[in-house]
Amino acid sequence: MYIRFYSGEIDLESQVSAGLFTPVYELLCTAGLADYEYEKLNELQYWFRDHLDSPFDHLQQSDCYKTAVCWFKSTAHEHLARAWEVVAILERNDIWIWTIKAPKVGYIHYEDEVQVFARPCKKTRWLLRGGRK
Repeated sequence: MYIRFYSGEIDLESQVSAGLFTPVYELLCTAGLADYEYEKLNELQYWFRDHLDSPFDHLQQSDCYKTAVCWFKSTAHEHLARAWEVVAILERNDIWIWTIKAPKVGYIHYEDEVQVFARPCKKTRWLLRGGRK
């Protein structure tokens, strides 16, 4: 089983709902975030940088990846726990995050112990666009 966290914003590259980390970067750049939340969100961001590989570090450059998105594996317990911490901070600041679970996510370009990077099949793409064409 695979799990994706996503926001209401559409990512320009993939043309589906942006993932968890796009709103993190945006929130960290805005004023008004409480100091303790800024520190915790920043700490979580650095933890993911250190403990989550970028698929692009392992793949040759290609346009075929433009529509691909990352999914956590359901077995990535520590990563998922920290992702839920991120979600809690975002939602306390009126940035809503949804999750989708899927047994299949499309054509997988990259895979490691905690994630897959996949180009969604038609049905999954539709779900990731919130049911919009």
